[in-house]
Amino acid sequence: MKKLQIDPQKKLIMQKIFFVIICVAAINLIANYFGEEVAVIVGNFMYIPAAGSLLVVSIIVLQRLGTSGKHGTALIALVGFAICWFFAEITWIIQELYLKIDPFPSTADLFYLVGYPFLLMFVISYLEPLKDGITKEILALAILAAIIVLVSSLYVVFNENKELSNYEFALLAGYPIADAIVLVPALLGVVLFFKGKVNFMWTLFFVGIISLYVADTTFLYTQLEDTYYTGHPLKLFKK
Repeated sequence: MKKLQIDPQKKLIMQKIFFVIICVAAINLIANYFGEEVAVIVGNFMYIPAAGSLLVVSIIVLQRLGTSGKHGTALIALVGFAICWFFAEITWIIQELYLKIDPFPSTADLFYLVGYPFLLMFVISYLEPLKDGITKEILALAILAAIIVLVSSLYVVFNENKELSNYEFALLAGYPIADAIVLVPALLGVVLFFKGKVNFMWTLFFVGIISLYVADTTFLYTQLEDTYYTGHPLKLFKK
């Protein structure tokens, strides 16, 4: 098997990303050490730069690469996704820190969920010109993984004994459904990277989508157990 080669520049970028992730994780864990109240404040103010950075970077990339072709459509969708999630984070922090109310369920969830169609449009538009590299076997495995993810999460929601309103139930079921849908192309994108067909930067984004599933699953379980709070250590995957 041919060994995957990563050029020095990409390796340096990867090292810097891992360094940032380690620093963010360290800050989050230290905040949790001082208690949930500190973790909530630190967590909220860490989410804003993360969402803001994604929005700024997506706009810059769109301006540089343009709107033509499938990749142009993908970049427009990425900007739409970034806008939705940035407003979701702003809404969440206003409700939790300023209005002092439980931000679930909230308007922020609507922004989060509205962002998923844009995210799906991005991954499909980006991968469509590369579809020749996707075999039926790889597609079947990706779909199977998504189905397993979806069934396990929905099983937890449907078997929850808590009294949930229809709105709360729809939100808790909506996240795993949305995650399962975008997980399929995200897994395909990672596979195409190892085939040398996907850009390194976008591969990191696909990996981020996969980690998003981990974060949303954590949110689902902890929300049902009433143990969730902003800044929860496992929520790091969503950053």
